[in-house]
Amino acid sequence: MIKDNKLLTARIIDRIEESASFTVLGKAKELEKKGEKVIHLEIGEPDFAPPETAINSLLESLKRGETHYTTAQGIIELRKEIVKYEKWFRGIEITPEQVVITPGAKPMILFALLAAVNQGETVLYPDPGYLSYKSLISFMGAMPVPYRLDKNRNFAIDLDDLKSKIDRKTTCIIINSPSNPTGMIHSREELQEILRIAREHNMLIISDEVYSRIYFDGQKHLSIMNLTEDHSNIILIDAFSKTYAMTGFRLGYGVLPKELVGAVVKLIQNSFSCVPEFIQRAGITALREGEQFIAQMVEAFAERRNRMYEILQQVKGIKVPKPNAAFYFFPEIKVNIESAEYAEYLLNHYRVALLPGEAFGDNGSGHVRISFANSLENLIEAATRIAESIDKLQKERGLKV
Repeated sequence: MIKDNKLLTARIIDRIEESASFTVLGKAKELEKKGEKVIHLEIGEPDFAPPETAINSLLESLKRGETHYTTAQGIIELRKEIVKYEKWFRGIEITPEQVVITPGAKPMILFALLAAVNQGETVLYPDPGYLSYKSLISFMGAMPVPYRLDKNRNFAIDLDDLKSKIDRKTTCIIINSPSNPTGMIHSREELQEILRIAREHNMLIISDEVYSRIYFDGQKHLSIMNLTEDHSNIILIDAFSKTYAMTGFRLGYGVLPKELVGAVVKLIQNSFSCVPEFIQRAGITALREGEQFIAQMVEAFAERRNRMYEILQQVKGIKVPKPNAAFYFFPEIKVNIESAEYAEYLLNHYRVALLPGEAFGDNGSGHVRISFANSLENLIEAATRIAESIDKLQKERGLKV
């Protein structure tokens, strides 16, 4: 709108929050422009190159001239490959008609909400949880209501808190396992209870499982889709970004109840039209040939996690749980300093960029998120700097009671 001869943004934009990851990244980049070396632990992005075979498939697709519009739902070849993958990996039976291809996971989350939730209805989401959930729920006109993850129980769902948040307007719940930012996973018992609650209250479940291939210590992924043959109220979301380090490819997908597919496809037709075919061809190759790549990447992540944990757990003034999955630590800072202030202090004085926990919700307050998607050398150096900063602050400010 224009007011007093000034162009103003629409009020709907006020519903969206800035991404903390990219805000901190921007500050770090400004320091780097001044010649400073910053260790980046703020961005949730694997530091590996994507599988070479996937890159080659993309190039070959371009050479074949596959550069034009394609079907909004996604090419049938990729959707069929995802059906095979879901049968092999999650052990679930789906059809190509249930699969919708999107440019990453975020559009799938937004379109699922737009397709299934009315304005004014309530959507439950985890706290601490992925920072886009609240923004996307607010943006589409629903009411975001956080449910608590209990840090005293490895960030398990506080089911009593969750149940207390449900009312007649509650129509949807988002779950995320493995979790960003905590790196923890939900148990079979938690997922079974979520299923029961959702069925009792006629709620849709959106299950964000984009870290489903990054597990440690021999643990295996359990999807809520595995716990029931009735998937009529479940949307599964996954992506190629974390699994295959294909963040810049922007490739994700949803497995939807058939009743919602048409609505989501209409949203795609009226927004980005389709995911480029050459990107989808790369996805097919990643699914077919990417297992060795995943194994090597996860092995490297495990080594980094273990080495960084060895250093951080010895630091008085920081309480650091060992993550089961993904590539994040979510430690609690036990010094008398707010986590946002600490994140800024660490960047300004020690040139280490990480994210304050409150960016992920009120229950993240007092924590910081540390990505270990960086080289082992950089992570050891960053852990050493974090230890030094905590030691200095502890001497200056003392520990929290």
